[in-house]
Amino acid sequence: MARARRFTAQDDALRFAMYQDLIGVRTYEDIHVAIESRIAQLCRADHLAVGFANLDGSVGLEWKTTTAMPLLKDYSEWAPRDFVFQSTVTQPNIVLNDTQMLRGLPLERTETYQRSRDARLRLEHVMAALLFEDQQGLKGGLAVYSESRPFSELEQSKLQALIPVIKAAVTSVQHQYAVRFERDLMKALSLELGAAMVLTAMGRELVRTEAATRRVSKWFAPSELGAGGVPEEWATRVKRLSSMDGPPEPEWTHSVKNGNGEQLFVTFTPSTVLYGGRLTWQLRIEERVVSVLQGWRESLTPKEREVAECLLKGLANKDIAGSVECSEQTVKKHVASIFRKVGVGSRAEFIALALS
Repeated sequence: MARARRFTAQDDALRFAMYQDLIGVRTYEDIHVAIESRIAQLCRADHLAVGFANLDGSVGLEWKTTTAMPLLKDYSEWAPRDFVFQSTVTQPNIVLNDTQMLRGLPLERTETYQRSRDARLRLEHVMAALLFEDQQGLKGGLAVYSESRPFSELEQSKLQALIPVIKAAVTSVQHQYAVRFERDLMKALSLELGAAMVLTAMGRELVRTEAATRRVSKWFAPSELGAGGVPEEWATRVKRLSSMDGPPEPEWTHSVKNGNGEQLFVTFTPSTVLYGGRLTWQLRIEERVVSVLQGWRESLTPKEREVAECLLKGLANKDIAGSVECSEQTVKKHVASIFRKVGVGSRAEFIALALS
């Protein structure tokens, strides 16, 4: 890596103007506008491309470039074979030039070079770095290209000196997005009375109300909670719901937990907010006093009582069969008998009546 060298007065003026424009940036486009022409002048580059981690958490980078998009528009599909990515990913936050990346391999033999030719770009030399932050992972990537002359050690030093401030600007934009996203979720939750929580398709918490925290603490032991403080059974259910094709089965949209004459009744509803390109799930968490279950017990057989408890937990017939140790066909007969004795026609009616 080249050692740092003194910037000229003109270089300092360009850097100062760029730093000023990066203060208070709100979008990735703001960053691109602030750095593109300045870095091109500092490094005497013909092209610049900057990629940003997708704000919605989805895989890949959102590329901003004025001239290099024909090469980068499908980048995620061939990035693992790109010599630039292969080199920079092993040395995060370090600017490398093409000589350091290729290590003797002829440029003309690389897929990257062939793709640049197919895109009608004359990219003969490159400097690039991937931006990483401890604990937060990939922030983005930056690349500058030359059509003819190689980049000098001085130009490499100049670009390296800019990496920390660019990374800080990216972090600022991502933080602002996260704050706005959480505010929008909280606004949506504020329309719900009582306790509520929003989980990603992978069962990770995005936001919750204070009432939700109180109910989770009351009903679940620490050993029943995942790393983020979400009950493991809720996270598992959301993952299952997210993996289903088409509308979820009704028994999977409710969860019931019994205790001390009360029930914790949780409804799982797909939210209008997307995260990582996938649905998020809103959980409405209600406490209800058990009022009529004791009256039912007198009319049900011991095995039917076991099946009824499983129904109130939202278990499917297959899971009930495993829990009460009988065949799935026998479970169906027990369910039909329970519904007949109680006077309901469906699981939803059964649960609603039980919690009324």
